[in-house]
Amino acid sequence: MGVDDQKLLVGAWLNAIGTIISAAAEVRALAGFDDINNKLVSIGEGLQAVGTSIAGTVPEDNPLNFAGDWIDGAGAALASIAAYLQDIDEENGVENIRLEALGDAFQSMGAAMSATGYYSTGEYGYALGNTLESLGAGLESIGATYEVRGQEGGQALITIGAIIQAAGANYYALLLSRETLEYPM
Repeated sequence: MGVDDQKLLVGAWLNAIGTIISAAAEVRALAGFDDINNKLVSIGEGLQAVGTSIAGTVPEDNPLNFAGDWIDGAGAALASIAAYLQDIDEENGVENIRLEALGDAFQSMGAAMSATGYYSTGEYGYALGNTLESLGAGLESIGATYEVRGQEGGQALITIGAIIQAAGANYYALLLSRETLEYPM
């Protein structure tokens, strides 16, 4: 296994672990436990940003995958900062939620670009993982927009989106692990 394979594997698993942490925080928020959720989301999104950025350092023949990783990583970083700001700056809560919605939207776009790149090269498993990530991040962005507007159901959309995003990221990481480490199916 070469250095690039190691980077892809580490990046995929950091992203997957980050999505699990974020999804757990959103489930807690939906259940009414709000004490450390923003901190957990900030950590989870930060891990996602680092993971996709590490994957973005690997030379890529497909420009959609390359750009998708960097856009996804930038979105996760913005969402991480926004969640942190929500924790320390309650005065500007609505503006910070808007930032998080924007970060989630970038994550959705980046994952969709990667999904398209994988689909165009016939790598349908990776395309599926990225499609789920894109769908989940998109739902999170829509849910945050609901919250900004004071509409009901925002947290439910965010939670469902986080779970779908985690499913996609973990599917992708498992598939990559199986192929990289040559485990038979």
